[in-house]
Amino acid sequence: MITDWQVQRRGEAIILGIAVEHAALDIVTHRGLLMSCLKMLECQHVGLVDTRMGQFGNFPVTLNLHHDDTVSIFVDGPDFTSGRNQSAAIWVDKDRLQEILREVVRDA
Repeated sequence: MITDWQVQRRGEAIILGIAVEHAALDIVTHRGLLMSCLKMLECQHVGLVDTRMGQFGNFPVTLNLHHDDTVSIFVDGPDFTSGRNQSAAIWVDKDRLQEILREVVRDA
């Protein structure tokens, strides 16, 4: 559940801050990426789908829509040896995230 959110703009760049109960994430993004995220969330899918949402520092942020309409946002950390990857994630409410993204895109 999203407990708070915030937007900052600098030129075309957008920083979207999303807070959940025990975590917060600031995502550097732009209107085009957020529109792609909205499109993915609004379409029907059979399995797991994902799309790029932006960056957290040097690391890509990916929006995931799972087969049961669960939504997660992952910071995809650096590749490591032996096929391991590091990442961090938050899970958010799909409907609330759609509302937020619509507002951010509309005001961009």
